[in-house]
Amino acid sequence: ASSFPSGGLRATHTAAAFTTWDRSSQCFVLDKVLRIPCAFITHLGACIDDKTPLLRSNDALNKQGLRLLKNIKIGSEAKIIHSFLGWEQEFFVVPADLYKRRPDLVNCGRTLIGKLPTRNQQSELNYFAPPPPQVERLMFRVKETMLRLGVPMAVLHNEVACGQHEMSPIYC
Repeated sequence: ASSFPSGGLRATHTAAAFTTWDRSSQCFVLDKVLRIPCAFITHLGACIDDKTPLLRSNDALNKQGLRLLKNIKIGSEAKIIHSFLGWEQEFFVVPADLYKRRPDLVNCGRTLIGKLPTRNQQSELNYFAPPPPQVERLMFRVKETMLRLGVPMAVLHNEVACGQHEMSPIYC
């Protein structure tokens, strides 16, 4: 049986939508509660969440990837293709005292004023340098928290602009 918000009961098959366990994602414990990743679809199979389209895309990539491998005769014995979804999260780290002195950041959450970089600035110097210690500590704290949520990080590094950094979570 399935319950209505009013407290009444109905047969499960008459529900307008269903929750299904996403077995491709790991379960995890957060705040002493077991969290089971799920997808939410209507009784007609339409997705009404953000995860179902990703799962369907993953299925399509697997099917067409195996087809491609078979047709080009490379890895034709493969049974499954694992794909990973992730994107780069680029951000700026601005010390709180400097942030408070910038009305554009405080009021708009973004830069509205600024200036061009110094002439002949070598942006690769920032890109290939190690992150400052306080930024590295911040990124490792975020990495640990994300890992506890079941989301590993693939990349933690500086970006081209001064104060710009990047982390790349992998949602599998």
